[in-house]
Amino acid sequence: MLLSLLLSVQSCGAPHRDGAATPDRIVDLYLTALEHRSESSVRHLMPEEATNAPAIAGKVAKFGGYRIQERQINYTKSKPVLWNTSIRGFYIDRAGVKRKFDDSIAIEYQSKGQIKRYAGRWYLLL
Repeated sequence: MLLSLLLSVQSCGAPHRDGAATPDRIVDLYLTALEHRSESSVRHLMPEEATNAPAIAGKVAKFGGYRIQERQINYTKSKPVLWNTSIRGFYIDRAGVKRKFDDSIAIEYQSKGQIKRYAGRWYLLL
């Protein structure tokens, strides 16, 4: 009985998605996921209830496969838990041409409970 109680407590509040500990880490992981053209990696940065498959596919189709260089990241805090993020830089396309990178994402902090182990995480919103 104690074992089943522990297992049920562990499953409560444990986030299905990974998110990240900081907004900067979300941006890094997002750009890495785009570079690797990994829709599933982008999906793991998002909260379970906010996964938007068409938006993910659109971002990967538009920016996927490129390493973004000279990144400039600006955060606008519309609420303490919701930050709008603009990401600028450049990439070299398949033809060797330098292209401007300009993207916007939202990052949201979600608290998952009072226990420190289940403390909140930052998530990507598209």
